[in-house]
Amino acid sequence: MEPFIVVDDIGDPEVTVTFPNHDAVDIVVLMGAPWSAYDPTVQGWVCPEIDFVGRHLARGTPILGICFGAQILSTCLGGVVSPSSRPEYGWGGIESEEPAIATGPWFQFHGDEFTLPEDAIPIAHNDSGLQAFRHGRSLAVQFHPEVTAPLVESWCAAGGDKKLVESGIDPGELVEKTVQLARVSQPALEHMVDWWLDGFDPSE
Repeated sequence: MEPFIVVDDIGDPEVTVTFPNHDAVDIVVLMGAPWSAYDPTVQGWVCPEIDFVGRHLARGTPILGICFGAQILSTCLGGVVSPSSRPEYGWGGIESEEPAIATGPWFQFHGDEFTLPEDAIPIAHNDSGLQAFRHGRSLAVQFHPEVTAPLVESWCAAGGDKKLVESGIDPGELVEKTVQLARVSQPALEHMVDWWLDGFDPSE
């Protein structure tokens, strides 16, 4: 796996980024971000990222989108990202139509939502909206299956603690809770990814 960091300084997201022209990759994984896909201040890299994802969708490259990455994937496929009337922070459950995607607990950290693109298959939801969809060889999930306690700590240190407090959540207690629940979500993550990877032949 070759990482590509889009924004080096979280305090300065108004940057222009040239995405790698790596056409011969097996898969693409789009991770989260503390901004919104529709935020005008980050279009200097969101627009190139959309072009990058669109190119790989056209090539049939399998793509996994997580949270912000799922919103980018939805946008590329014709969906719409907008502020959610029910932001989600912390641990919770989902309703899953796909046995390979557990009902939880999953970690949520988002204030936006995305619509289901045309021809996509919805596979999970909750009271806040769509939680996962599949489109061809690509999978989008709104929750954070990769979460760990140190990761939550880093988000809090970057300003996410303010969102938690505003939502009535104690950041320290959430980190402690994550230590315990990440042990449950990690095997569920591995099972979900195995299911996704088993759904296509990387050599194709």
